Amino acid sequence: MPEYQHQEPGTEVRFIAGHYTIVEEQRMAHRGRELLVVVGIAVVESTCCGTQGCRFLNVPGYVVAWKHRRTENGVPVSEVESVENEQAQADIRQLLESRFPHSQILFPP
Repeated sequence: MPEYQHQEPGTEVRFIAGHYTIVEEQRMAHRGRELLVVVGIAVVESTCCGTQGCRFLNVPGYVVAWKHRRTENGVPVSEVESVENEQAQADIRQLLESRFPHSQILFPP
């Protein structure tokens, strides 16, 4: 079962063209289960057409075990069940779009 390594809100992660920052994590009720949603802001600084940005929602999945262990560096880890069903993803997108309009919504494998 997949695991999600939590990042503190405000954590900035740099990549070749820019950076993203985790804004918050939320646990949301969905179909009698708890869904983990990570809200972040991405900024692309190195493009030919200027600086761009977007808010994104990363949906690691349904929480199976909340912060059940820590990595060697002390980072909390939760066990999640990925949302693979297309209808469930569509339902979740609709729920999230109403709360976070104009956001990119991602379902990692």
